[in-house]
Amino acid sequence: MLQKIQRFGGAMFAPAMLFSISGLMVGVSALATTADIVGDLAVYGTPWYVFWAIIQRGSWTVFKRLPLLFAVALPIGLAQKQPARCCLEALVAYFAYCFFLSEIIKLSGDNLGLKYPSSLTPANGITVIDGIKTLDTGIIGPLVVSATVVAIHDRFYDAKVPDWLGTFSGSSLVYLISFFAVFALAAISAAIVPSVYAMTETLRHALTSVGPFGVGIFVFLERALEPFGLHHLLYMPIYYDNLVINDGIYATWSSLLPILSHSTRPLNELAPWAGFTATGWVKLFGLPAIAAAFYSTAKPERRAGLRVILAPAIIASVVCGVTEPLEFLFMFTHPGLFLLYAVLSSCLATTMNLFGIVGIFSGGLMEMAAFNFIPLMRTHAGAYLLALGIGLAFSLIFFVSFRALILVYDLKTPGREDHVANRAAIDCLTGSDFAKEQSPNDEVDSRSDQDHVLAERVIQLLGGVGNIVGATNCATRLRVEVADPSIVADNASFVAVGAKGLIITGKTAQVVIGISVPRVKEHFDQIMGLEPEFVPTTSASPAASAAHKRGSICFFDIDGTLAWQDPRLAQDLPEDERDLSPYPNEAVSQAIREFVANGNMAFICTGRTLSCIHPKLLELPWTGIVCLAGGYAEINGHAIRDLSMTPSMLQRLAPYLEQSGEVIRFEGLNGVVRMSADAPDAPGYARTLGDAVTQLQHYSVYKILMSTSLANHIAQDKALEPLLCFNELELEVTEISPRECTKRGGIQSVLDALDPHHGTVYGIGDASNDVSLMNAVDVGIAMGNAPDYLKDKADYVTDTVDHDGVVAALEHFRLI
Repeated sequence: MLQKIQRFGGAMFAPAMLFSISGLMVGVSALATTADIVGDLAVYGTPWYVFWAIIQRGSWTVFKRLPLLFAVALPIGLAQKQPARCCLEALVAYFAYCFFLSEIIKLSGDNLGLKYPSSLTPANGITVIDGIKTLDTGIIGPLVVSATVVAIHDRFYDAKVPDWLGTFSGSSLVYLISFFAVFALAAISAAIVPSVYAMTETLRHALTSVGPFGVGIFVFLERALEPFGLHHLLYMPIYYDNLVINDGIYATWSSLLPILSHSTRPLNELAPWAGFTATGWVKLFGLPAIAAAFYSTAKPERRAGLRVILAPAIIASVVCGVTEPLEFLFMFTHPGLFLLYAVLSSCLATTMNLFGIVGIFSGGLMEMAAFNFIPLMRTHAGAYLLALGIGLAFSLIFFVSFRALILVYDLKTPGREDHVANRAAIDCLTGSDFAKEQSPNDEVDSRSDQDHVLAERVIQLLGGVGNIVGATNCATRLRVEVADPSIVADNASFVAVGAKGLIITGKTAQVVIGISVPRVKEHFDQIMGLEPEFVPTTSASPAASAAHKRGSICFFDIDGTLAWQDPRLAQDLPEDERDLSPYPNEAVSQAIREFVANGNMAFICTGRTLSCIHPKLLELPWTGIVCLAGGYAEINGHAIRDLSMTPSMLQRLAPYLEQSGEVIRFEGLNGVVRMSADAPDAPGYARTLGDAVTQLQHYSVYKILMSTSLANHIAQDKALEPLLCFNELELEVTEISPRECTKRGGIQSVLDALDPHHGTVYGIGDASNDVSLMNAVDVGIAMGNAPDYLKDKADYVTDTVDHDGVVAALEHFRLI
């Protein structure tokens, strides 16, 4: 539920992004048509006046059409499929809603306490929407209509209809259902409007009477809700709807600018309702002071690097009102500091209101100038100079408070960390040298390239395309719904690749990008395959080449099933053969060939890495491979599953592995790397986790082998244990892999990609990791050398590996 609310709040923000430029144009045009400022140029009828009057009229577009904007904008962020068509459906449905209400009021207005006006002018409770005299529902009406249409669209847009009803498919079907749905909404709206108006009036009087301290509480709550992405829902009804004043604070303030610019009365007397937008003062005075506190308390050798981070973040906060880049430096690492930040923000807003300074002050300096300083400086300069003095005083309070807490409690704020990870290790854990792999010049050539690379990195850290359910964005954040939040990397990993931070709430991951988020979202959608012209490189379905095969399927384990080799004897082999799997004898090999020749499909299903499967074994006619304990799978050479350990998981494991004093084995798709404190300086060996990961293809680790005692120690970590799968092998060795990486998961991914009309699915195995194999197939077969618990799980027990148990099983089921 929370992620749905967050997505709804983010979608609501789309129209609000247009307010700054519209407010700027309203303010500039108001100044240009004021005779006290530009003199005779502003006389009615002059070319100057005519030009700016036209500009001013156009500047009102956003504020005068808010219901329509919200009706159209919501599907952009919420619709799961074809959002452009959903926008059209929502717009038409909203017009129908307005017409329904218009007719209901005309016919039954007296019973509802509403009087239908005789002329084309608004009346009490009545407004005009593009010439339609209808019920005034503010932005709530269009939001409810649009959300209803989105739900209908996602459910019925792809619905199949009989051929003779073909014209009623797609958008036609959605609008048909929406037509009757919004009729019901119109009837309900008309029935409850008197009580809603009464409640709104009561709430409005309560809000306008709360005074400066009520504004302070509002600002505190707005800041406190920001980490959860719910602050939009708090301020939207106040800023843009009728909750405090008709038409909302933004639209009303903008319309009153000519009046306010000609009055010298205090602003809090002229517009006391405008105090709630005081959330922006902290962006001008508080956050830069906090940044200064971080800089002054940082270690001298770290200050140069910290300055590179803080300078653009301060500019984003002061000029644009984008606070996340600075807030994320302490929001989660030091919640106590964020609480202090929220409290001081509230105190700053309260003080401004106590001294009568009100207006549109929710954004950065650019928005404040457009709505306040430019049009009103001439008559209210004293108030703004007072605001400057109050702001600077609070800057000192912010600076001293944060600096004192950091030093007294020795908080590890940016620049004060005891240890900074080696850049190479960070790169290998996050894939942050991805651009180097893509560019022959080892550098990104354009802004578009940077945005595309950042989008790719973010998708990788979110767990890959397969883990992403849907995504929207607000002004600075990507809001991504993920299937499995446990495989999403941590905040540090996202910061390392260029994002500003990460918030995980339930299954919603909010990735803070900054003001470039619209561009990054475009590349994000392209990579996800949401643009019509985009064709994923893996979209050539491997199933297509195997679809004609309707025979049975069998998944074969290697070690102890197809063949066997004592691991202790393997140490006597040449080093380049030491890690290779054994390969089956001719009897087993011929059985595999005959099984496939009979129209069946054979798959290797092993815990081994792909590079450790013996070439002689790979020469057999396999349809595909499931390896690395189900972490990787392919059909006819096409990868269909690729789930490695996340960077955050590796970072959490690093202290355990590097301080263990034992040899740790990392397995990737292309090879094996052994890590130990005294490892030789040679390929395949490493002394740190970062060095080990850099040697693996795409820096991807799928499995880690260690002593069982160390694995048991790791299993006691409450943060790690739920994320990992522990599988004990021979010789007191245990392998760990991501929780979702099991043979069952790998087999299921193969079956999902194949023709669903295949025959029986068999699986043959002999070890503990084959329990999940048995759970994934129709018929589970245990080797005679398997442990008793696996035999109990199996549907059939065949002979041992020494007596060609695979051949006996295939013969038993008449597959050969």
